[in-house]
Amino acid sequence: MLYDSGKGRSGGRGKSHAMRAFGQIHIEAAQDRARRGFVYDLRAGGENSQPFYTDIAAFSMQVSTEVDRRASAALDGYSRYVTGVLQEAPRSRDEYGLELLTVGMAIRLYGELAASTPGWVIQLARELFRLRRRSSHLKPLADSLRAGIFHTFMRRKIGGHGTAAPTPVSFEYARLPRLIEWLHATGEFEQEWRRIENWRGYWRQLPTAEAEKWVALSIDLFDWFAREAEVVLGKYTAGVIGFLDGTYARRSWREDQIFCGRLPVEYHLCMVAAEVMNQGLYEDFHSRPRKVVLVPACMRGARADTCKAVTRGLDISCAGCDPECAVNRITRRMSREGIQVYMVPHSSGFSRWLERWQKDPSVGVAAVACMMNILAGGYEMRARSISSQCVPLDFPGCRKHWSDEPLATGVNEDRLVQIVISSR
Repeated sequence: MLYDSGKGRSGGRGKSHAMRAFGQIHIEAAQDRARRGFVYDLRAGGENSQPFYTDIAAFSMQVSTEVDRRASAALDGYSRYVTGVLQEAPRSRDEYGLELLTVGMAIRLYGELAASTPGWVIQLARELFRLRRRSSHLKPLADSLRAGIFHTFMRRKIGGHGTAAPTPVSFEYARLPRLIEWLHATGEFEQEWRRIENWRGYWRQLPTAEAEKWVALSIDLFDWFAREAEVVLGKYTAGVIGFLDGTYARRSWREDQIFCGRLPVEYHLCMVAAEVMNQGLYEDFHSRPRKVVLVPACMRGARADTCKAVTRGLDISCAGCDPECAVNRITRRMSREGIQVYMVPHSSGFSRWLERWQKDPSVGVAAVACMMNILAGGYEMRARSISSQCVPLDFPGCRKHWSDEPLATGVNEDRLVQIVISSR
């Protein structure tokens, strides 16, 4: 027997204890099953993700050096264009290099797909994306229709795990407007298409031959990045292809098809993005007297069903109901330093959270996020002039996108504390 079946007080305590134990066993079993098939895992079979942070620091420096060596003149001209013509606050040189890699990534991985998508499909997808933002009541319908469009016209073919075949660079440059429209219409590259549009604006000032040269270089740099990243970072994304060939291939009518259908190299670019953006914003983040930490609600996993978090408007705060919950641990550690921790239910609510802090120059925001939200989230906080730092989840596990069962995701808590508290 798992517990005393008697109806006395002690029997009740025994039953309660046994049921909690059974629940914990169920959670641990789910974690064991999921860990064998994580899409990415920064622990790579080790005890923690600390070796990843050593690897990514060294590799990001290698990437920045290579981009600067081969595209120095482009970065010089673009940085002057961004600050002088677009009137943006200056960013670090490495961040401009990251943008150039993003251009190459978009052309190589999505250029052909964008070019082959009918114009009316792109327009319809764009309108449906606007509709889902304007009306919460119509959002389910809009998402269902978007799912059908993605599956029929805009989804990468299963098995196409490589990059697209090369096309003449003059074609790639001429097709940039269509690529930008396509990225915008999906709703999954909301910040990326804006940065690519900025590069296109800069290139339009140049002679066509020179613009085409830089477009070709962005593709060449991305191809170089893809090869090198696989060597250094491939062990952290060993589950991506299995996920694409298995779970993802069995899915059809889902609104998150493009988001979940990313290739290993896209994860690798987000890994580098986290390091580059953190370096570029570290001093500014350090100067902010008040710090706020955002963590995704998926860190609760199955515990979300019994979570007693306190909700006040947009704010969702830990109530400390479960000593084993990662959100509780992080909240306790941060509260000792006077730092507030809030849960964000889903990435779709991220923008609403940021609105308040873009108006408060005293606040620095540290965000924990799934790897595939790092690049877009970093770009958005940059665009809103929010000084930030980001720490990726060690592995994904939210039921919405990755796991059939609610799985408590994890983060390198020591790394998070180091980034936030060492800046004080």
